[in-house]
Amino acid sequence: MIRSAWRRLVRFLGSAGLAIWLLVIVGVWSMVATLIPQGAATDHEVTVWASAHPLVEPVVRAIGLHQAFTSLLFTVCVLALGVCTALCAWKRTKAAMDKAGTLRRAAVADERSLTARHDLEIACDPALSGAEVLSIASETLNHLGIKTKRRKDLLTAVSSPWSVWGSAVFHWALLALILALIVGNLLRSEGLMGVAVGQTKADAPVSYGELHAGPMRDWSRVHRSIRVDAFDPHFRTGGIDRGPTPTVSVLDGAGKVIKTQRVYPNMTLKTGSLTIYPSDWGLSATLSLVNTSGVETARSVQLVDFSEEATDGTVPVGSVNVSDSAGNALLRVSVSVPLDHSGDKLLKGIPKKPAALVVVTSPDDKPVLDRIVSPGEGVTLPSGDTLRLDTIGYYARLSVVDDWSIPLLYAGLVIAIIGLTIAVAARQQIVLATVIEGPDGAKLAATMRLWRNASSSRSEIERELGQALSRVEEGSTT
Repeated sequence: MIRSAWRRLVRFLGSAGLAIWLLVIVGVWSMVATLIPQGAATDHEVTVWASAHPLVEPVVRAIGLHQAFTSLLFTVCVLALGVCTALCAWKRTKAAMDKAGTLRRAAVADERSLTARHDLEIACDPALSGAEVLSIASETLNHLGIKTKRRKDLLTAVSSPWSVWGSAVFHWALLALILALIVGNLLRSEGLMGVAVGQTKADAPVSYGELHAGPMRDWSRVHRSIRVDAFDPHFRTGGIDRGPTPTVSVLDGAGKVIKTQRVYPNMTLKTGSLTIYPSDWGLSATLSLVNTSGVETARSVQLVDFSEEATDGTVPVGSVNVSDSAGNALLRVSVSVPLDHSGDKLLKGIPKKPAALVVVTSPDDKPVLDRIVSPGEGVTLPSGDTLRLDTIGYYARLSVVDDWSIPLLYAGLVIAIIGLTIAVAARQQIVLATVIEGPDGAKLAATMRLWRNASSSRSEIERELGQALSRVEEGSTT
């Protein structure tokens, strides 16, 4: 009873129908997920989308579509698909092992073993010698697309044992892809990091403006930083304008450069499990806080984005707090950079005469002061300290992906394609033939196994050989 139920369960889990349905569910789920912002409930994009779609948001949140690729439903479906694929792969592996063994035995067969055991006999014209029978049979098979080799008095057309492994390799590669996707989604991280030219930021959650990380992501193991060494607003190479292009360095925990590279579309920086893509760019303003004694007590780099709606063409990405000795926020400082004009158009880039609009407010957003200052100038705060603008430069917003499964996914995909190609294109066949001399004349004894991609059928081969060797109707021992 238990064994019968277990067999039924295994058959169900290994069925093609279940696998197809799971593939459809995973595929549709993934497509829908691309239309819905991913992230925590408090993320800005998620809250905006939820406000715009109040009717469907409860359903989306309940089934976990905002965390589509780590949700329970998606994980269960992918795990079930993995079980289906594993069972299917094991079936094909057993079949491939049996076929490979048969092919190896066929490859070493001789006239004696074939004479003793065959499944087809074709009567030949008595006037034909054994050598002529084999020659005619070889020409006929070649005409049917089956190229034979002559080994003494034996014709052979036996596929290589590797030809039967394509389907098994394809399914095991699919299983490896599924496992890599599951584990990769649990451990990966992906986020946007804004880094000014000359600035170095640790690869840690605090450095990201937007970050998505798997539930098993362990940041304690990450010991590296990212630096932008230079920025070219109009980088050209190979006669093509690549657009705004930063030069990015990845440093190890000791500050040693691991890799430095220009990053632009179709030219990502890859090192280990880390991949860095270009996302956006803007301006940066370096501020220093100088006390009444002229000593610099703090320094901050503020990022500035371009904006079509802003009057001066830019908006601050964030703000910085000025705090007292106890860490209590006294003031909030934000910076924008008025852009140059060309007619009615604002020119993206550092102005010819760089300057920044420094806006200082109280913690409850009451205006304290706002002033346009040039590099080297400063504004005096109510505390008597001076907030100085040091430099205005560029910054690059980088998309940073840390996913060790990406190389494995590429490798698995390549192996899957190779396996699928073998399964689709490789011929799987056994054709053995020899001549048996008897009192009624010579007969062609043959064994055939035409599993996949054979150029002809058994009935056609029998008919063509019979017509070529004699006018006597061919017969079969099976």
